[in-house]
Amino acid sequence: MRQIIVSFLFFVCLQGVNGYADNSSRDIKTVLGDLEKTMSGTTTIQTDFIQEKNLALFNQKIILKGKVFIQKPGLLSWRVLSPMRYSMVLKGSTISQWDEDTNQVQQMSLAKSPSFQIAIVQMQNWFYGTYKSMLDDYKITLATEHPIILEFIPLENSVSRNFIKRVTVIFQDDEHYIKEVRIEEKNGDSTSLAFVNAQLNKPVLPSVWEVKTDVW
Repeated sequence: MRQIIVSFLFFVCLQGVNGYADNSSRDIKTVLGDLEKTMSGTTTIQTDFIQEKNLALFNQKIILKGKVFIQKPGLLSWRVLSPMRYSMVLKGSTISQWDEDTNQVQQMSLAKSPSFQIAIVQMQNWFYGTYKSMLDDYKITLATEHPIILEFIPLENSVSRNFIKRVTVIFQDDEHYIKEVRIEEKNGDSTSLAFVNAQLNKPVLPSVWEVKTDVW
């Protein structure tokens, strides 16, 4: 289960949104710049998440529930609460992981794992809203403008192309944060990650940045 959860973190999300017409009069770079400007004012994020993983090979769905905490720059805490407990904390260039099955804490440096580092950078891009930096790796289109729905298709030279067919990002109506992220994978699997009860720019408890803690 732990390996499945870890893989979820970096292929965060369900089949792409189809059937939307792009009726926007805004250039995609303008849209991304506006989103980046709006989301740059957010320094902390605390939100619940519901993650559904559809395994095509086994015709099976796995549902995870938990919390995400983000504090710029460089702090991220991902905590799965159900159906088991798992936590991952990123502090700068160090990642710590813990799960209740082993009750062990593992640490690793991003500098010693380039592939993991790429995954973390992409995760931060999704959460921070720095989408313009992803234009080198994805073709980005505006599916709808109200609400904003962006579709990301990996380019030929992108590492993600080996795994991901399409990523869809749906924004809250006020565009201050994402409402849902969906990923359709090359192998037929899909994942949806919905964010609920998001709180922006609220103080985060220091214990959140400890990978093993009684505070969940």
